[in-house]
Amino acid sequence: MKILVIVERSPKHRFLVRLQTPGLVREVKAFVNRKKYTRAIVTALSRGIFEKEVSNEDLLGLDARLILSEYSANWDISK
Repeated sequence: MKILVIVERSPKHRFLVRLQTPGLVREVKAFVNRKKYTRAIVTALSRGIFEKEVSNEDLLGLDARLILSEYSANWDISK
């Protein structure tokens, strides 16, 4: 599962991360469901596979199932 991690700093950083194992996906989903977004970000960045840093131009064609920031999570961004 691919997720877009947004770190709200100045400037804003966006990272595309791939979660490879079903166990890691379940763990990140569990943190999101409990609204522990910072823990979900740390888990995804530390145990997932970093694919690239995403610029503003890349956002339109992005294929990710979850947008994750420190304050919220949005599922299925393609719809």
